[in-house]
Amino acid sequence: MSDAPTGPAGTRAPRVSVVVRSMDPPTLDRALASIAIQDHPAVEVVLVAACGPVHRRIDPAAWPFRLNFVVRDGRLPRPVAANAGIDAASGTYLTMLDHDDEFLPGHLSALVAELEAHPEAGAAYTRFEVCEQGALYTTIGRPFHRLELFDKSYIHHSALLYRRSLLDTGIRYDTALDIHDDWDFVLQLSEHTPFRYVDRASFRWHADTGTSGGGGLGNFDPGKYQRQRDYVLAKWADVRAGYERRQREGAERAMAQAGAGDLAAAEATLRSLLDDAADDPDLLNLLAMVRHRAGAPQDAVGLMERALRGRSDDANLWFNAGIACAAAAMDGAARRCYARAVEIDPGHAGARARLARPGGNDPPAR
Repeated sequence: MSDAPTGPAGTRAPRVSVVVRSMDPPTLDRALASIAIQDHPAVEVVLVAACGPVHRRIDPAAWPFRLNFVVRDGRLPRPVAANAGIDAASGTYLTMLDHDDEFLPGHLSALVAELEAHPEAGAAYTRFEVCEQGALYTTIGRPFHRLELFDKSYIHHSALLYRRSLLDTGIRYDTALDIHDDWDFVLQLSEHTPFRYVDRASFRWHADTGTSGGGGLGNFDPGKYQRQRDYVLAKWADVRAGYERRQREGAERAMAQAGAGDLAAAEATLRSLLDDAADDPDLLNLLAMVRHRAGAPQDAVGLMERALRGRSDDANLWFNAGIACAAAAMDGAARRCYARAVEIDPGHAGARARLARPGGNDPPAR
Protein backbone atom coordinates (compact mmCIF):
# COMPACT_ATOMS: atom_id res chain seq x y z
CA MET A 1 0.00 0.00 0.00
CA SER A 2 1.54 3.31 -1.05
CA ASP A 3 1.04 6.69 0.54
CA ALA A 4 -2.48 7.88 -0.31
CA PRO A 5 -3.25 10.90 -2.51
CA THR A 6 -4.94 13.67 -0.54
CA GLY A 7 -4.46 16.96 -2.36
CA PRO A 8 -4.31 18.60 -5.75
CA ALA A 9 -1.92 17.44 -8.47
CA GLY A 10 -1.66 14.00 -6.90
CA THR A 11 0.02 15.12 -3.67
CA ARG A 12 0.41 12.24 -1.28
CA ALA A 13 -0.02 11.99 2.46
CA PRO A 14 3.07 10.80 4.36
CA ARG A 15 2.68 7.32 5.74
CA VAL A 16 2.37 6.96 9.51
CA SER A 17 3.57 3.72 11.08
CA VAL A 18 1.88 2.76 14.36
CA VAL A 19 3.84 0.16 16.29
CA VAL A 20 1.57 -2.00 18.46
CA ARG A 21 3.22 -4.22 21.06
CA SER A 22 0.74 -7.01 21.71
CA MET A 23 0.39 -9.88 24.14
CA ASP A 24 -2.92 -10.66 22.36
CA PRO A 25 -5.30 -9.45 25.08
CA PRO A 26 -9.04 -8.84 24.57
CA THR A 27 -8.32 -5.10 24.39
CA LEU A 28 -6.27 -5.47 21.19
CA ASP A 29 -9.34 -5.10 18.98
CA ARG A 30 -10.19 -1.82 20.71
CA ALA A 31 -6.66 -0.53 20.10
CA LEU A 32 -6.78 -1.50 16.43
CA ALA A 33 -10.24 -0.01 16.04
CA SER A 34 -8.95 3.30 17.40
CA ILE A 35 -6.35 3.30 14.62
CA ALA A 36 -8.97 2.37 12.03
CA ILE A 37 -11.07 5.47 12.81
CA GLN A 38 -8.17 7.88 12.27
CA ASP A 39 -8.78 10.25 9.37
CA HIS A 40 -5.18 10.30 8.20
CA PRO A 41 -5.34 8.36 4.92
CA ALA A 42 -1.97 6.56 4.94
CA VAL A 43 -1.47 4.35 7.99
CA GLU A 44 0.63 1.24 8.54
CA VAL A 45 0.20 -0.87 11.67
CA VAL A 46 3.28 -2.82 12.72
CA LEU A 47 1.83 -5.44 15.04
CA VAL A 48 4.58 -7.00 17.13
CA ALA A 49 3.66 -10.35 18.68
CA ALA A 50 5.37 -9.76 22.04
CA CYS A 51 3.96 -13.07 23.30
CA GLY A 52 5.65 -14.94 20.46
CA PRO A 53 4.15 -17.30 17.86
CA VAL A 54 1.15 -18.14 20.07
CA HIS A 55 -0.32 -14.76 19.10
CA ARG A 56 -3.43 -15.17 16.95
CA ARG A 57 -3.11 -14.09 13.36
CA ILE A 58 -4.91 -10.89 12.46
CA ASP A 59 -6.81 -10.81 9.17
CA PRO A 60 -5.43 -7.83 7.20
CA ALA A 61 -8.63 -7.64 5.18
CA ALA A 62 -10.60 -6.82 8.35
CA TRP A 63 -8.90 -3.45 8.75
CA PRO A 64 -8.53 -0.37 6.54
CA PHE A 65 -4.81 0.04 7.16
CA ARG A 66 -1.71 -1.74 5.94
CA LEU A 67 -0.82 -4.49 8.43
CA ASN A 68 2.74 -5.69 9.03
CA PHE A 69 2.80 -8.63 11.45
CA VAL A 70 6.13 -9.11 13.26
CA VAL A 71 6.65 -12.37 15.15
CA ARG A 72 9.80 -13.95 16.58
CA ASP A 73 10.47 -17.42 17.96
CA GLY A 74 9.73 -16.49 21.57
CA ARG A 75 8.36 -13.90 23.91
CA LEU A 76 9.82 -10.38 23.62
CA PRO A 77 10.43 -8.00 26.54
CA ARG A 78 8.73 -4.62 26.17
CA PRO A 79 11.71 -2.60 24.87
CA VAL A 80 12.81 -5.42 22.57
CA ALA A 81 9.30 -5.60 21.10
CA ALA A 82 9.32 -1.82 20.62
CA ASN A 83 12.66 -1.94 18.81
CA ALA A 84 11.48 -4.80 16.59
CA GLY A 85 8.48 -2.69 15.65
CA ILE A 86 10.29 0.53 14.83
CA ASP A 87 12.90 -1.40 12.84
CA ALA A 88 10.14 -2.97 10.74
CA ALA A 89 8.25 0.29 10.21
CA SER A 90 8.27 1.93 6.78
CA GLY A 91 6.44 5.19 7.46
CA THR A 92 7.74 8.72 7.21
CA TYR A 93 6.40 9.21 10.73
CA LEU A 94 6.27 6.76 13.63
CA THR A 95 4.36 6.37 16.86
CA MET A 96 3.50 3.66 19.38
CA LEU A 97 0.23 2.24 20.65
CA ASP A 98 0.16 -0.54 23.23
CA HIS A 99 -2.45 -3.27 23.03
CA ASP A 100 -4.63 -1.86 25.83
CA ASP A 101 -4.63 1.85 24.91
CA GLU A 102 -6.36 3.90 22.22
CA PHE A 103 -6.11 6.90 19.95
CA LEU A 104 -8.96 9.37 19.96
CA PRO A 105 -10.37 10.75 16.68
CA GLY A 106 -8.08 13.06 14.73
CA HIS A 107 -4.98 12.18 16.75
CA LEU A 108 -2.68 11.21 13.89
CA SER A 109 -3.82 13.88 11.43
CA ALA A 110 -3.30 16.66 14.00
CA LEU A 111 0.25 15.52 14.68
CA VAL A 112 1.08 15.07 11.00
CA ALA A 113 -0.28 18.53 10.22
CA GLU A 114 1.91 20.04 12.95
CA LEU A 115 5.08 18.40 11.66
CA GLU A 116 4.28 19.16 8.03
CA ALA A 117 3.84 22.81 9.00
CA HIS A 118 7.08 22.86 11.00
CA PRO A 119 9.82 21.02 9.10
CA GLU A 120 12.42 22.25 11.60
CA ALA A 121 10.84 20.02 14.27
CA GLY A 122 11.27 16.26 14.33
CA ALA A 123 8.60 15.41 16.90
CA ALA A 124 5.16 16.60 17.95
CA TYR A 125 3.00 15.52 20.86
CA THR A 126 -0.41 16.04 22.44
CA ARG A 127 -1.82 15.92 25.92
CA PHE A 128 -3.19 12.54 26.97
CA GLU A 129 -5.99 11.16 29.10
CA VAL A 130 -5.24 8.80 31.99
CA CYS A 131 -8.08 6.38 32.62
CA GLU A 132 -8.55 3.93 35.49
CA GLN A 133 -11.43 1.48 35.84
CA GLY A 134 -12.85 2.85 32.60
CA ALA A 135 -13.16 6.43 33.87
CA LEU A 136 -11.09 9.54 33.24
CA TYR A 137 -8.67 10.07 36.13
CA THR A 138 -6.64 13.03 34.87
CA THR A 139 -5.18 14.65 31.76
CA ILE A 140 -1.43 15.21 31.37
CA GLY A 141 0.44 17.53 29.03
CA ARG A 142 2.19 20.88 28.82
CA PRO A 143 4.33 22.91 26.41
CA PHE A 144 7.87 21.59 26.04
CA HIS A 145 10.02 22.11 29.13
CA ARG A 146 13.29 20.24 28.93
CA LEU A 147 14.24 20.38 32.60
CA GLU A 148 10.81 19.13 33.71
CA LEU A 149 11.15 16.25 31.26
CA PHE A 150 14.29 15.10 33.09
CA ASP A 151 12.28 14.79 36.30
CA LYS A 152 9.23 12.96 35.00
CA SER A 153 7.75 12.38 31.59
CA TYR A 154 4.70 14.42 30.67
CA ILE A 155 4.99 13.11 27.07
CA HIS A 156 3.56 9.64 26.48
CA HIS A 157 5.22 7.89 23.55
CA SER A 158 1.78 7.12 22.14
CA ALA A 159 0.91 10.83 22.26
CA LEU A 160 4.09 11.50 20.28
CA LEU A 161 4.76 11.37 16.54
CA TYR A 162 8.31 11.62 15.24
CA ARG A 163 10.18 11.49 11.96
CA ARG A 164 11.55 8.07 11.10
CA SER A 165 14.81 9.70 9.97
CA LEU A 166 15.66 10.32 13.63
CA LEU A 167 16.21 6.60 14.07
CA ASP A 168 19.34 7.00 11.92
CA THR A 169 20.97 8.68 14.94
CA GLY A 170 20.89 5.34 16.78
CA ILE A 171 17.90 6.08 19.01
CA ARG A 172 16.34 2.89 20.33
CA TYR A 173 14.40 1.71 23.38
CA ASP A 174 16.80 0.88 26.22
CA THR A 175 16.64 -2.87 26.81
CA ALA A 176 17.72 -2.43 30.45
CA LEU A 177 14.26 -1.01 31.14
CA ASP A 178 10.89 -2.68 31.41
CA ILE A 179 9.08 0.45 32.53
CA HIS A 180 10.16 4.05 31.91
CA ASP A 181 11.48 2.82 28.55
CA ASP A 182 9.12 5.31 26.87
CA TRP A 183 10.38 8.18 29.07
CA ASP A 184 13.98 7.35 28.19
CA PHE A 185 13.10 7.11 24.50
CA VAL A 186 11.51 10.57 24.56
CA LEU A 187 14.61 11.95 26.28
CA GLN A 188 16.75 10.46 23.52
CA LEU A 189 14.59 12.08 20.86
CA SER A 190 14.74 15.44 22.62
CA GLU A 191 18.52 15.48 22.28
CA HIS A 192 18.25 15.40 18.49
CA THR A 193 15.30 17.60 17.53
CA PRO A 194 12.93 20.38 18.58
CA PHE A 195 9.49 19.27 19.79
CA ARG A 196 6.11 20.80 18.91
CA TYR A 197 3.20 20.77 21.36
CA VAL A 198 -0.33 20.28 20.02
CA ASP A 199 -2.72 21.48 22.72
CA ARG A 200 -5.37 18.75 22.57
CA ALA A 201 -5.98 15.48 24.39
CA SER A 202 -6.26 12.82 21.72
CA PHE A 203 -4.64 9.73 23.23
CA ARG A 204 -6.10 7.63 26.05
CA TRP A 205 -3.86 5.62 28.38
CA HIS A 206 -5.62 2.89 30.33
CA ALA A 207 -3.17 2.97 33.21
CA ASP A 208 -4.65 0.12 35.22
CA THR A 209 -4.92 -2.56 32.54
CA GLY A 210 -1.29 -3.46 31.88
CA THR A 211 1.18 -5.68 33.72
CA SER A 212 4.38 -3.60 33.54
CA GLY A 213 4.20 -2.37 37.15
CA GLY A 214 4.45 1.23 36.03
CA GLY A 215 0.78 2.15 35.70
CA GLY A 216 -2.20 2.76 37.93
CA LEU A 217 -4.47 0.69 40.15
CA GLY A 218 -3.54 -2.99 39.99
CA ASN A 219 -0.57 -2.21 37.73
CA PHE A 220 1.91 -0.56 40.06
CA ASP A 221 5.01 -2.12 41.59
CA PRO A 222 6.59 0.64 43.72
CA GLY A 223 9.94 -1.10 44.12
CA LYS A 224 10.36 -1.81 40.43
CA TYR A 225 9.08 1.64 39.52
CA GLN A 226 11.63 3.37 41.75
CA ARG A 227 14.57 1.16 40.71
CA GLN A 228 13.98 1.86 37.04
CA ARG A 229 13.29 5.54 37.68
CA ASP A 230 16.62 5.77 39.49
CA TYR A 231 18.29 4.14 36.49
CA VAL A 232 16.88 6.77 34.11
CA LEU A 233 17.77 9.64 36.45
CA ALA A 234 21.36 8.38 36.78
CA LYS A 235 21.67 7.79 33.02
CA TRP A 236 20.71 11.39 32.25
CA ALA A 237 22.21 13.14 35.30
CA ASP A 238 25.16 14.73 33.51
CA VAL A 239 23.06 15.88 30.56
CA ARG A 240 20.49 17.35 32.92
CA ALA A 241 23.17 19.19 34.89
CA GLY A 242 24.44 20.74 31.67
CA TYR A 243 21.02 22.10 30.76
CA GLU A 244 20.44 23.37 34.30
CA ARG A 245 23.73 25.24 34.12
CA ARG A 246 22.83 26.67 30.71
CA GLN A 247 19.46 27.93 31.96
CA ARG A 248 20.94 29.43 35.13
CA GLU A 249 23.82 31.16 33.38
CA GLY A 250 21.53 32.34 30.58
CA ALA A 251 19.09 33.95 33.01
CA GLU A 252 21.97 35.66 34.82
CA ARG A 253 23.36 36.91 31.50
CA ALA A 254 19.95 38.27 30.45
CA MET A 255 19.58 40.17 33.73
CA ALA A 256 23.06 41.64 33.31
CA GLN A 257 22.27 42.66 29.73
CA ALA A 258 19.03 44.29 30.83
CA GLY A 259 20.82 46.04 33.69
CA ALA A 260 23.32 47.44 31.21
CA GLY A 261 20.48 48.74 29.04
CA ASP A 262 20.98 46.25 26.20
CA LEU A 263 17.34 45.17 26.07
CA ALA A 264 17.59 43.61 22.59
CA ALA A 265 20.38 41.29 23.73
CA ALA A 266 18.48 40.42 26.92
CA GLU A 267 15.38 39.56 24.93
CA ALA A 268 17.33 37.37 22.50
CA THR A 269 18.95 35.51 25.38
CA LEU A 270 15.63 34.89 27.12
CA ARG A 271 13.86 33.75 23.96
CA SER A 272 16.63 31.23 23.30
CA LEU A 273 16.14 29.86 26.82
CA LEU A 274 12.38 29.62 26.28
CA ASP A 275 13.03 27.21 23.39
CA ASP A 276 13.77 24.66 26.12
CA ALA A 277 11.21 25.93 28.63
CA ALA A 278 8.27 27.47 26.80
CA ASP A 279 6.08 27.92 29.88
CA ASP A 280 8.69 28.63 32.56
CA PRO A 281 7.22 31.34 34.84
CA ASP A 282 10.57 32.82 35.83
CA LEU A 283 11.80 33.23 32.26
CA LEU A 284 8.45 34.65 31.16
CA ASN A 285 8.56 37.08 34.06
CA LEU A 286 12.06 38.26 33.09
CA LEU A 287 11.03 38.65 29.45
CA ALA A 288 7.98 40.65 30.55
CA MET A 289 10.29 42.97 32.46
CA VAL A 290 12.41 43.47 29.35
CA ARG A 291 9.41 44.12 27.09
CA HIS A 292 7.98 46.54 29.66
CA ARG A 293 11.22 48.50 29.74
CA ALA A 294 11.32 48.43 25.93
CA GLY A 295 7.98 50.25 25.82
CA ALA A 296 5.81 47.27 24.86
CA PRO A 297 3.37 46.99 27.78
CA GLN A 298 0.83 44.83 25.94
CA ASP A 299 3.54 42.27 25.24
CA ALA A 300 4.46 42.37 28.93
CA VAL A 301 0.83 41.76 29.92
CA GLY A 302 0.60 38.71 27.65
CA LEU A 303 3.85 37.29 29.00
CA MET A 304 2.72 37.75 32.60
CA GLU A 305 -0.55 35.99 31.82
CA ARG A 306 1.45 33.04 30.57
CA ALA A 307 3.70 33.12 33.64
CA LEU A 308 0.68 33.07 35.96
CA ARG A 309 -0.79 30.06 34.16
CA GLY A 310 2.32 28.20 35.27
CA ARG A 311 2.44 29.52 38.86
CA SER A 312 -0.77 31.18 39.94
CA ASP A 313 0.07 31.22 43.67
CA ASP A 314 3.09 33.56 43.37
CA ALA A 315 2.39 37.01 44.83
CA ASN A 316 5.37 38.58 43.06
CA LEU A 317 4.12 37.41 39.67
CA TRP A 318 0.73 38.94 40.38
CA PHE A 319 2.41 42.18 41.43
CA ASN A 320 4.48 42.27 38.24
CA ALA A 321 1.36 41.53 36.21
CA GLY A 322 -0.23 44.54 37.88
CA ILE A 323 2.73 46.73 36.93
CA ALA A 324 2.41 45.56 33.30
CA CYS A 325 -1.34 46.18 33.27
CA ALA A 326 -0.89 49.67 34.72
CA ALA A 327 1.64 50.52 32.01
CA ALA A 328 -0.89 49.30 29.42
CA ALA A 329 -3.55 51.64 30.88
CA MET A 330 -5.51 48.63 32.18
CA ASP A 331 -6.12 50.17 35.59
CA GLY A 332 -8.92 47.85 36.68
CA ALA A 333 -6.89 44.76 35.77
CA ALA A 334 -3.87 46.22 37.56
CA ARG A 335 -5.82 46.69 40.78
CA ARG A 336 -7.15 43.13 40.58
CA CYS A 337 -3.59 41.86 40.21
CA TYR A 338 -2.38 43.87 43.20
CA ALA A 339 -5.34 42.64 45.25
CA ARG A 340 -4.55 39.03 44.35
CA ALA A 341 -0.91 39.56 45.38
CA VAL A 342 -2.05 40.84 48.79
CA GLU A 343 -4.50 37.96 49.12
CA ILE A 344 -1.63 35.51 48.64
CA ASP A 345 0.89 37.50 50.69
CA PRO A 346 -0.78 39.98 53.06
CA GLY A 347 2.61 41.52 53.80
CA HIS A 348 3.45 42.33 50.17
CA ALA A 349 4.48 45.98 50.60
CA GLY A 350 4.61 46.83 46.90
CA ALA A 351 1.12 45.59 46.16
CA ARG A 352 -0.29 47.31 49.25
CA ALA A 353 1.33 50.60 48.25
CA ARG A 354 -0.10 50.33 44.74
CA LEU A 355 -3.58 49.66 46.05
CA ALA A 356 -3.29 52.68 48.32
CA ARG A 357 -1.87 54.86 45.55
CA PRO A 358 -2.89 53.32 42.20
CA GLY A 359 -1.01 54.10 39.03
CA GLY A 360 2.64 54.27 38.13
CA ASN A 361 4.71 52.52 35.51
CA ASP A 362 7.75 51.30 37.38
CA PRO A 363 9.56 48.29 35.92
CA PRO A 364 8.45 44.88 37.27
CA ALA A 365 10.18 43.68 40.44
CA ARG A 366 12.49 40.70 40.08
